Amino acid sequence: MPRLTWAQAALSDKYRQRAESLYDSSDYKGAIIWYEKAFGLVQHSDPVRAANLCVDLSSMDYMKNHTRKATDRCLLGLRYLNPLKTAPDSIRFKLFSSLGTYYKALYRKDSALFYFRKADALLAQNPHIEQQIPLYVLYHFNNQANWFFKVGNYTRGIVCLTKAEEISNKYGSPKEMAYVESNLAGCYDAMGNFNEALFHIYRAEKIYSNNDIQKWRYTSGIGLTLYNLKHYSEALDYFVKAERLLTELRKRPSDYLSDQIHLWRMMSSCYRAVNQLSTSDHYIDQATRLHYQYIGNQGSSLAQVLLEKGKLYEAWNEPERALRSYQAAIRAVCRDTTGLTNNWRNPSAETASDEATLLLAATHKAAALKKQYDATRKNTYLTASVDTYRYCVGLQQRIRHGIDTDQSQVIFSDRQYALVPDAIAATFEAYQHQPGTALREALFQLFEQAQASSLREAFRLNTIKPQTIPGPMLEREQRLKKRISELKKRSVSDTAASTELTACQLQWHQLMETFRQDYPAYYRLNYQYVVMSSRDLQQQLGHQAAYVAYVRRGASLFILVVTDGAIDVIRQPIDAARFDEQLIKLSQELYHDPVLGRYNGTAYAAGLYAACIEPIRKQLAGKTRLVISRDWSFNFLPFEVLETGRQSRDYLTRHVAIAYAFSAQSFFDVHQRSASTNPVLVMAPFARAEALESTVNRQGTAQTLASSEAEARSIGGDVLIGLEANLPNFLQTSFDRPVIYFATHAKTDDADPANSYIAFYPGETDKLYTDDIYNLSLTSTGLAVLGACETGSGQIRKGEGILSLARAFAYAGCPSVVTTLWKANDETTSFLTIRLHHYLEEGMSTDRALQQARLDFFESPIFPKYDHPYYWANYTLLGNYNPVMPDGDRSMAVWWLLLVVGIGLLVFWQRKRLVHSLKEKELVA
Repeated sequence: MPRLTWAQAALSDKYRQRAESLYDSSDYKGAIIWYEKAFGLVQHSDPVRAANLCVDLSSMDYMKNHTRKATDRCLLGLRYLNPLKTAPDSIRFKLFSSLGTYYKALYRKDSALFYFRKADALLAQNPHIEQQIPLYVLYHFNNQANWFFKVGNYTRGIVCLTKAEEISNKYGSPKEMAYVESNLAGCYDAMGNFNEALFHIYRAEKIYSNNDIQKWRYTSGIGLTLYNLKHYSEALDYFVKAERLLTELRKRPSDYLSDQIHLWRMMSSCYRAVNQLSTSDHYIDQATRLHYQYIGNQGSSLAQVLLEKGKLYEAWNEPERALRSYQAAIRAVCRDTTGLTNNWRNPSAETASDEATLLLAATHKAAALKKQYDATRKNTYLTASVDTYRYCVGLQQRIRHGIDTDQSQVIFSDRQYALVPDAIAATFEAYQHQPGTALREALFQLFEQAQASSLREAFRLNTIKPQTIPGPMLEREQRLKKRISELKKRSVSDTAASTELTACQLQWHQLMETFRQDYPAYYRLNYQYVVMSSRDLQQQLGHQAAYVAYVRRGASLFILVVTDGAIDVIRQPIDAARFDEQLIKLSQELYHDPVLGRYNGTAYAAGLYAACIEPIRKQLAGKTRLVISRDWSFNFLPFEVLETGRQSRDYLTRHVAIAYAFSAQSFFDVHQRSASTNPVLVMAPFARAEALESTVNRQGTAQTLASSEAEARSIGGDVLIGLEANLPNFLQTSFDRPVIYFATHAKTDDADPANSYIAFYPGETDKLYTDDIYNLSLTSTGLAVLGACETGSGQIRKGEGILSLARAFAYAGCPSVVTTLWKANDETTSFLTIRLHHYLEEGMSTDRALQQARLDFFESPIFPKYDHPYYWANYTLLGNYNPVMPDGDRSMAVWWLLLVVGIGLLVFWQRKRLVHSLKEKELVA
């Protein structure tokens, strides 16, 4: 390199150091001047330094919301490096990561993914990058996290922030730690955990001392979280404080545009919440004008402003103007706006630049159309509302396909739980006005979407992956999942394990991205959702069965009833307060040990029967089996205990066999398997040879289960008792079984379902946790019988139901699970399990076998002692009711039939041969 060029390079480095010093002291204007000077010296002579300075200058542009300019600078940086064969990985990483961040801000999803993946690949190939430029790597994970939690991938966002936090603790300063805390607050805000968000944003604001744009973001972030907590006066105090700071920072109208628009929108929302509508209008109008003047008529920030304007119009009772505002918000996040000037039209989801904001705007639009119908009774509004609600449900499903983990899926369901019930209410009203096949099918499909969406997604992916992903890749996924599960059990003080856990989680998420991006067949099937039709369901139902699904919305209970001959949807008015009281009182009776006391739940059970069963009694006439999909709000209710009220103790279980389903498709569209010919497996780790105690409640892993050995011996098969019933032995055995029985202890953690477990011998360390169950492959198992305490209970989540151990078995592919809803009594559970197995061996379907076991219990000598639903109603069937045991009689009959046919063919052949021989003799004669 010529001497002059070396001098220019040295001077450029000096200018860059000066710029970074000014940046660290928050003199951003001065920093830009010196970065520009440094770049001017090397732009024609030193491509590596020039590319590096492109990153620096792009950061300054991005900070001031000049995102397009920042993107162009980084693309220029790549053009500097592309001709070079030995350009430093660290500078390429900076450019890739920055471009991912900028395209994310521009809502160019595919481009953002492309560059983030290239940056991640460089990190994987060259781990030394983290040591060379740790703060850039920190911001890389921060920026990815910010995007992931905005699109509902909360768990992946938390993992990225955990990695950023590790780097900050090792290399960073309070400034970086504040940034991580701020992003954690944003993630918890998006998850709806506002108290946790407030904790982190307070920490960020306290750590950070400079009065610059970052300080503004932390201050306004506190205001936003307080607003979400409905602490409006406190939120306004922080917004006003943030407004003063931003006024000082904005030297020109174009400075910090997005920040100013965001602040005015938040202030408008807060003033609207306290009914100061004129002040709210003042701020939202300022935000709108600023956006149109300097940024234009596209973008997510404009859509958010227009959404707020629409809510303000609704507060003023101007529904038509609100509707126009919501439609304008939809146009703002769509690349193709053809036809969207018409308020009835909805865009193609493929044209969306921000699917999450589009879903929000379309949901508000659907509700506004329904309000207009309620006010005018014009059917055009109702039709448009129904179409838009159905569009929203489809868009919601599309967003769900990009969410990696079950935990994030559950949170997404919780945040979106009201959409499907609202859609059902609007569609039902349209169906009442104009009954027809199309609307009835639309209602059926909405009922299918109402419950346990995360499980349906898991079932779907478990079907798609083996068809589209190579075996070695799937094996790698399983290894990562198992390692993650192992590391989660380590102490939080084990730093090495925590670091490895984060690394494994990042690898797993990146592997999921590889599936989506590098395997077109997987990508195509991922967005090609095949649904069961109502006609398909009718063909699956025999003459004796009915499928019943419930969705509750306010004072209405919507009931879908499908039989082989008819499909009906009913809206049953309910007194919401009374209905809730009956649910609470009955659950108190059922879920608490009466200690052989009197049962006082009859009135509540009869009241719930009147609300849930009586309205469809006509449709259920002659039916002897029910498949029930319960609304998430009463997912804990065993319908078996509902009473007709016609006579004492006239429980529903006396009349019908009952199985519970997450949806019709998950119930009937199970993996087609023939019954396993292997013996059943029985795990009884806490049995003892002699049953000295007549009754032992199953609680606590230290307690012996007196009846479990007799239960195990009676069932037979492969029986593991005591020390043989340990976790390694269970995991090493074949799961290709007709039935696996667990006569053991279990613990449910309502606060954190991941901490729920099934206990094995010796009980302290041998625990099968929820994540461990998720990682099992139980598609070849016919039925799992969880005869342990509370395996069907757990945390209740809106839109999902109970996050139980039984649900984990279903997630792992087990088509049928018999589970307990509350603490199990040892003696009665053993009785029911033994009788259940007896009827299963006779070839009975699982639902009828369980019903008959209960009926036997009612007639048994021990029933008078345990005449309380607490002792028998907690055993319920979740999943398919098909017979699970090989039908020995049927197999023998088949062999006899084959033998008879064979003998008949032999006789026929011999007779034909004899006739032929006689004819030959006659001809000779």
